[in-house]
Amino acid sequence: MDTVRMRCVADAMNRPDTRTRTRTENGAAPRILVVEDELELSTLLQTILVGEGYQVEQAYSLSDALHSIDEEAFDAAVLDVELRDGLVFSVADRLKARGIPFFFLSAVYRGVVPVAHHDVPFLSKPYELDELKDYLAESLRSAS
Repeated sequence: MDTVRMRCVADAMNRPDTRTRTRTENGAAPRILVVEDELELSTLLQTILVGEGYQVEQAYSLSDALHSIDEEAFDAAVLDVELRDGLVFSVADRLKARGIPFFFLSAVYRGVVPVAHHDVPFLSKPYELDELKDYLAESLRSAS
């Protein structure tokens, strides 16, 4: 288990339940798309975010993510930059076109992000759990 996973698990296990108070206009928990190709990390992110009161849809590839965006409504997204089937920027383009806020969560160098997405927040791995929650909360606020 790498440093990010160990820190997140330890943080999640040692914190009281502080489910988010954020709700969508209809009162439902915000729907978050998590695009991460590492199954263990994706599952960990889902566990953490569900524990915070979010609804989470997982996508493990570019095609999964693009299909999900076309078929479902999301309030925000968390994108790993480098997936097994390519870089995530086509997904970022689709999210941006639909007005869905997102941020990048990756171990790759920020310099690979195209100019069209230089304004998008970038959280580098390893990260602290509070940073993840803050980035997501800010993404949701920016959509309001």
